[in-house]
Amino acid sequence: MIAGTIKAKTVDEVIRIIEKGTADLYELRVDAMESLDGIEKLKPFAGKLIITVRSKEEGGFRETSDEERLKLFEEFMRINPAFVDVEFKSKIAKNVIELAREKKVRVIISYHDFEKTPSFEELKALLEEMKKLEADVIKIVTFAKHYIDNVRIVRLYEYEKNLIAFCMGEKGKISRAFSLILSPFTYASISEAVAPGQLNVEDMKLLSAIVGGRND
Repeated sequence: MIAGTIKAKTVDEVIRIIEKGTADLYELRVDAMESLDGIEKLKPFAGKLIITVRSKEEGGFRETSDEERLKLFEEFMRINPAFVDVEFKSKIAKNVIELAREKKVRVIISYHDFEKTPSFEELKALLEEMKKLEADVIKIVTFAKHYIDNVRIVRLYEYEKNLIAFCMGEKGKISRAFSLILSPFTYASISEAVAPGQLNVEDMKLLSAIVGGRND
């Protein structure tokens, strides 16, 4: 499955993108929105939504306090989205997970490194620490400086089934192809890329048809 990342200013713009889209899921980057009027209008699409209120430190579009982010997560959980995504290193991670459990919303716990791909030993240790939070999906995204970084990140799939792991950057595109096969779902852009090396939904669908989707 492919999740298209939505960068929109208003709820109405979000709805227009979903109605025209061909993705299986939609990651709504709340940190990019300028107006939250009419959140309830998203309810018919909630089953396809991943709510992400990304921190500035891990690629968010603006500086937002943890208190504000927690309130935004709580507000959007009222429409019962498919998933919420919160950073592993965030101080509010456990609060968001607790709220999600109360609302029966699935959780993606995520980690991003925009500068490098750590050693495999470091990645494996990170994965084991992330498992302790018992999220539904673990997401680990790093930056590929060298093609060998793809190998490091893909090896993680040996240790966790519900994992999304790939490298950003031009040299990381190989790992995005592997994520189509090995992840429960992976990410693509709808218009402009929101991460280095991100492919669009149409290209990812074509690639999926070539390599084949996940086979459990």
